[in-house]
Amino acid sequence: MITNQLTVTENKKTASQRFWNFVDKGDTAELQLFGTIQSEEDWWNEDCVTYRNFINELNGLGDKKYINVMIHSTGGDVFAANAIYSALVMNKAAITGTIIGICASAATIVLMACDSRKIAKNAILMAHNPSVSLWGSYQAEDLLQMAEVMSQVKKSIVAAYMERLNKTEDEINLLMDEESWYVGQEAVDAGFCDSVIEPDFQNGDFSNHFMVDGIPYSFQNYVEKFVPDNIRKKVRDLSEIYSKETGTFFDTKKITQKGNEKMEENEKNTPAITDVTGLKAAYPQLCEQIEEDAVLTERKRMKAIDSIAAGIPEDVLMKARYDDPISAADLALAQMKANNAAGQQFLNEMIGEIQNSGAAEVRAEPNEGYDPEGQKMVENAQKVTGFAAKLKNDKRRMRG
Repeated sequence: MITNQLTVTENKKTASQRFWNFVDKGDTAELQLFGTIQSEEDWWNEDCVTYRNFINELNGLGDKKYINVMIHSTGGDVFAANAIYSALVMNKAAITGTIIGICASAATIVLMACDSRKIAKNAILMAHNPSVSLWGSYQAEDLLQMAEVMSQVKKSIVAAYMERLNKTEDEINLLMDEESWYVGQEAVDAGFCDSVIEPDFQNGDFSNHFMVDGIPYSFQNYVEKFVPDNIRKKVRDLSEIYSKETGTFFDTKKITQKGNEKMEENEKNTPAITDVTGLKAAYPQLCEQIEEDAVLTERKRMKAIDSIAAGIPEDVLMKARYDDPISAADLALAQMKANNAAGQQFLNEMIGEIQNSGAAEVRAEPNEGYDPEGQKMVENAQKVTGFAAKLKNDKRRMRG
């Protein structure tokens, strides 16, 4: 079996299980394409029961003006997808494809058969290379032949993409090689879809009761199970439509009626929120996202504080981390102010000690050292000078 599908671990459906459903709506028919596109039979063989059942149901609808293809599939059998593609292309109806959850791998082939292609604002499209599932024993020649078949299968997918995408063959081969993921508007920008529809996957009719391979899924566990972390975050960011009014959260969605857009409150989703438990019960994904963002923010804060911890007292660090949480920038500023105050205090104390020591009275006169002979001569000179002064003041002294 050659598949173009996300890797999953769920049990496979049997060939008798259907992955499609037709709904007749008068001039319009709806083809619901959910779950894995799968068959153990060769869809290009006229004896294929599954293929004949699909064609018979499509022809049984009669001539329709419009066929809406609702897609929520991770892909599957490439030959089955190509057969559906051909059947839709040959149909006279105007075909509109809408991705309501995920359109991955082989399911994108079916999307390319649609004249117009839409995607929910938080829905996902993924394109990658086909793969082959093998059972039994094979010789080298068999594997080489399979490799050649795989190459031709990829060419068929590229050809279908080139009918709709404004891209070269090399560009399409590259995006398939890289396993390219698109969410909402990104699928439009890449050319896979023509427009984005406002109602999102979570708020859609299939949000909490669709089946994948016979297993029921909700929006949350489907996204958790099938998509990479970065794509999951994009989906979540686009999935919450909420407001706050007098302490009560409510959901709104944009509805299109006869070309006119209006906003309508979904009264079923307007629970009165009185505590944290009620908020989590009403908006579990929103609360989970808030908690994840809070944890990430706190980790960044702690990491920033650790990067400037050198030179900061441990008690100050512990207070900044836990007791009185502040940002690394605020901690750095506070430490700079503390260092400046300590430096100023040290300078003031040093000046006071100098003044109190009497060092200010010391003059900058040269020290000639101690000279006993010189000191004696100075003393004798002082005695002579004193004696002369006394003689000068003595009136009895005679002049000659």
